[in-house]
Amino acid sequence: MTRALAAWAAATVLTGCVSAQDWPIYVPPNVQAGKLIHHVDPVYPPLGKRMRISGAVELAVWIADAGDVNEIRLIQGHPLLVAAAIDAVKQWRYRPTLWNGRPHDVWTIVTLNFTMRSDGAPDQPGGEQTIVHVSQRHRLAQ
Repeated sequence: MTRALAAWAAATVLTGCVSAQDWPIYVPPNVQAGKLIHHVDPVYPPLGKRMRISGAVELAVWIADAGDVNEIRLIQGHPLLVAAAIDAVKQWRYRPTLWNGRPHDVWTIVTLNFTMRSDGAPDQPGGEQTIVHVSQRHRLAQ
């Protein structure tokens, strides 16, 4: 767990945002990716295009028991790309994760990759959820 995620987890528990029994279960990104049922690609920010900014935006995502994205926290990413990534992931929907036969809140890591083609045009950004930052890339089922 990264330092940012540990801090988020500690702050959430210490501030009483959730009780211990309501604490979301961590689901590895490669497992949670298979539960994605509604996916929205982020819109490449116009200033990012002009400045030829590319890179990964890594987010900690809390998914409610019904499959809706409940909360998103930035782990890392270029400031010009972060808002587009968060706006897209807010719209994602997942199949509920069952724990002991009942739907349960989960959290996972989502990494969206913004890349530019060699001709200067942006590739379709994001749409990827990775295990280790951007080293393993696989398209999510829509």
